[in-house]
Formats: sequence, C-alpha cells, structure tokens
Amino acid sequence: MEVASIPDLSLSECLRITANQFDIQTIAERKIDATSVLEYYQQSDRGYRLFHSRDGAMHVALNCGEEFATTGYLGQVELIAERLKHGDRILEVGCGVGFNLRNLAIRLPDCQFLGVDLSADHIQSARKDAAELNNVEIQQGDFHSLKFANASFDVVFAVECLCQGSDWRGTLAEIQRVLRPGGRLIVIDCFRDAPLENYDSDLQLAARLVEKTMAVEEFAVLAMWLQQADNEGLRLLEQRDLSNDISHNLARFYSLSRRFFKMPMAARAFLKAFPQRLLENAISGLLMPFTVGSGVHRYYMLTLKKQ
Repeated sequence: MEVASIPDLSLSECLRITANQFDIQTIAERKIDATSVLEYYQQSDRGYRLFHSRDGAMHVALNCGEEFATTGYLGQVELIAERLKHGDRILEVGCGVGFNLRNLAIRLPDCQFLGVDLSADHIQSARKDAAELNNVEIQQGDFHSLKFANASFDVVFAVECLCQGSDWRGTLAEIQRVLRPGGRLIVIDCFRDAPLENYDSDLQLAARLVEKTMAVEEFAVLAMWLQQADNEGLRLLEQRDLSNDISHNLARFYSLSRRFFKMPMAARAFLKAFPQRLLENAISGLLMPFTVGSGVHRYYMLTLKKQ
C-alpha cells in the first residue's frame, strides 16, 4: 500500500472538517516543552492501550504484508536486535512503558539493558512488567541530561522519542558522551525531508498540526540532523526509509479518525468527556497520510557510529 493512496478525502477537506471540531490555529501555534510532553502522555496513555497496543507499544507498526497486524509492533525490536551483539551494554532513551526493552531482553539474555524515561508513570509500569528480567534496569531520567559516566554504553537506541525533545542538538552531544568509542546510536523516528517553506500552505499547516498533536515542537530536517550528528563525531553507517512499512498502520489511524469526524455531534460530546490531548490524536491520524505521502514527513531508521 502506498501511503498517498490512503485518504478518501482531499487535504483541504480534511483540514476543513478538523477546523470544525478543533481550534487548529491555536494548536498549530502551541509551544511544546517537557511539561507538554508529560501532559500528552498522561492524557493519551489510556488511548494507546485501548486503540493502539494492549502490550504497551508506543510506536507505529512495521507491516510489509497485505494488511495491518499487531506483530508489526515488534518490527523495530527486530531491526534493533539485528544490530546488537553478545555482551553489549545498551541504553534506551525514552523507553516508555518498556515494550522494546522487554522484548529485546528476552531475545538477547547476554546483553544488559537500561531504560530511561521522563514519565514517573511510565517508569512504574515498565519496572512492574520487567520485574522478572534480570538483564533489565529502568530509571527515571531525561535524555537531555543523562546521569551516566562518559563512555558507559556500547549502544544507545531511541524509538520515536528524540523528536519530542526540546534540544536535539544538545541531545546528540549527550548521547555521544555516554557512548564508548566505536559505540552505535540507533534511531527510528520521523523527520522532515526539507524545511516546511518548501511546501504549499495546506501541507505546512497539516505538518504543524501532526507535530503539535504528537507533542513535537517540530520534526528535525533530516539533513540538518545528520550534519549535527557528524559534527558531534557520530558517523552515519546506515539510513533506511521505512515510510511505506508504516502504511498499514497509518491507514488504520486514518480509518479511526474518519469515524470520529464523521460523527460531529458525538465528537462534540467526546470533546467534553475525554481529555483534549487524547482526542487530538484524531487530527494526526487524519493528516499523516498526507504529510508522509507527500514526503513532508518520512519515517527512518538511522545507525550511527561514534568515532
């Protein structure tokens, strides 16, 4: 499935029906900081469990087959596992409720895993679910300022979380600091392929709405991010565009969002009964097929090596 083939409406129509239910200009101009990110997860975690993954996956599924399947949530785990080796000491930043750590620790019992996350609720849940795994440790922490000694880890990985940071340049420097020489950084995340001013006004607005409703100030432009990584001594080894692999999950998000917007009276009732940030996920679900399908946003796996 091509991402661009998912929508049954035009982008202008989707923006119009979104504006009927939400103050989209206010959302597009919203400033995102650490407090906003925590608020997003506090309000959205229940929705993730109900509508996304009961097992605690907080990222999109990678499905290469004919349709969406929840096994795709293990796609990122499998890609990372292929790039680890016996005896590695591994840090996951933004570990959420520990879905990736648990599954990797089971697959690779000779590796030692440590996860950090900003949310105390996430940490509590992750520790509970990983309690029987001797090769997993979970700590509360902020990837902007990691409380580890220099050269502490063989591998650092991050799945759909660095985009929610407030200083990606400083975060790259901090990750480089805690990596051992020759250590690797694995990032699976969404990036802009070019500055927003390269696109028309509707796509610019759609991109901002997708980013803000996912608690992202703005996705980094990939070329700029890679240049900064190189400046920090992190050399690119591998770049894979996984955008088509998430198409089935984007189609599922779009279908759920269309149902929400097709019921305007019910949607207004939901706006009063449910947390705002939870319901705003319907905006990103409706618009991501346009932003990804047009190339404004792309979903990449990057592997970098510390020199």
